[in-house]
Amino acid sequence: MRPLAATASAVITVCLFTACARGPLLAPDDRKQVCRFAVDEKFGAAAFHANIFSSSAGGLVGAGAGALGGLQGGLLAIFTVPIGAAIGAVGGTACGVASLEHPTAEAEFEKFLHDADASALKRALEAALNSPRAECGQARMAGSATMDPDAVIEIEKLDVGMSCLLGQQEYWIAVQWRTITAKAGRALNWTTTRCTQTSFRSVDDWFGNPDQARKEIERVLAKTGQRMAAELLSQEQIPLECKLRSDETGEVHVR
Repeated sequence: MRPLAATASAVITVCLFTACARGPLLAPDDRKQVCRFAVDEKFGAAAFHANIFSSSAGGLVGAGAGALGGLQGGLLAIFTVPIGAAIGAVGGTACGVASLEHPTAEAEFEKFLHDADASALKRALEAALNSPRAECGQARMAGSATMDPDAVIEIEKLDVGMSCLLGQQEYWIAVQWRTITAKAGRALNWTTTRCTQTSFRSVDDWFGNPDQARKEIERVLAKTGQRMAAELLSQEQIPLECKLRSDETGEVHVR
């Protein structure tokens, strides 16, 4: 096996046995007691984060980030620092060059983001969480629309950022949230859900159609809300990786 491939294999192996999957977020007893959910949007507005590689200094930033990522890996850093720096430098330089061709992209993206209906995430999350499930029984779920919630999902932060302006339009959404019981205020979990979106449209086409871009962002927010519900209700480990992709009709799918 080539050295780079061997290193990649080692990283994948470490990933499989450490932090690449999340265990159940609700204890078995809580799953039976928490059947009705409400969502509280505490973040105010989505926070846009500029891509640090999308500048003329992208190559230098990329090399530094690649090396830093390796240094934070402990013993594995012996092998990954040179690789991380090299990959970061190449990728960062490409990002920097691409950003020069789209000098207003980040400002435009931030506008599209703030024009989008961020409540799409809340609506999708509540709908998914309050769907019938075996632990709750028909009687409890039937009255869920009129009865007080058993728990509240508090969305504390909603962060959004773009990937490099190369090829298809790509961006990410990260939601920091927790679940608390409605009466006692007992915290059941605290976590972050992060999804990446790859658009069917190229960067130029995506920015050339603001209305479609806004609608896509709303659909990605809805899919992210559904993902949060799946993470909360899952009884098994669920992969941390959440990848989304839109098709030619604009619909967003899990990939």
